[in-house]
Amino acid sequence: MLHEFLSSNREELISRCRAKVAQRHAPGAIGRELEYGIPIFLTQLTEFLRQESQGSKSPGSCIEIAKTAGHHGAELLLRGFTLDQTVHDYGDLCQAVTELASEHNAPITNNEFHTFNRCLDNAIADAVSEFARERDRVIADTNQRAMNESLGFLAHEIRNLTNTSMLAVEALKRSGSVTAGSTSAILDRSLRGMKDL
Repeated sequence: MLHEFLSSNREELISRCRAKVAQRHAPGAIGRELEYGIPIFLTQLTEFLRQESQGSKSPGSCIEIAKTAGHHGAELLLRGFTLDQTVHDYGDLCQAVTELASEHNAPITNNEFHTFNRCLDNAIADAVSEFARERDRVIADTNQRAMNESLGFLAHEIRNLTNTSMLAVEALKRSGSVTAGSTSAILDRSLRGMKDL
């Protein structure tokens, strides 16, 4: 049974996945890339397959697999990995399982392999979705900070120019060059309004 094969070969499968990551020359710490996502996914997948072989699937198992994959996708983004690496992590596991099963002539039924692939596809989709969602959030935060800095700079420059203009108007009023008529009053009110704004 596939769940027994996965359970008894867990460390070898994780080791093969690490080797595949190393061959891709992935940036960052290889051990950290696989420490959370693939080992936990492998444990959850093994349990899911075990439950299915006994005819009792827990809906919570699928939810946990989705959560783990999503967390893994977000974690990889925050550690500087690419979307490509996120997908390849799960593909590496699939390759490791099929290679090792072939080497050991391990019997895997069509139903087991179908379930394995379905879980793998769902995990990839959840990891990619969370990776993209987190990337969009990071981009939005970066854009918001840049816009706030730009608006802060603009406000500072407007405040400086308005204050300088108001000082010039006051100097003109004191020198008598500008009458205290309605045009001067409008200019004075406009400059004060700009200063307040």
